[in-house]
Amino acid sequence: MEDEDHNATDEERRFLEKLAVPPGLCATCEHLRLLASRRSVFVRCGLAAVDPRFPKYPPLPVRVCGGYKGV
Repeated sequence: MEDEDHNATDEERRFLEKLAVPPGLCATCEHLRLLASRRSVFVRCGLAAVDPRFPKYPPLPVRVCGGYKGV
């Protein structure tokens, strides 16, 4: 899931629906990366790998983000 032109799959969207806290902007962001296990889902920012200004695991919900790029 580290490719440049990532779009969330249907499976990833189902994981987002299971979050206890809505992800905010991350839900529709091109940089969204999800890590999921049987019990947990973690929202990760793909920009964090190339820009230290962005947290790897942002506090949710994200309401404002300088790196947001809608899909």
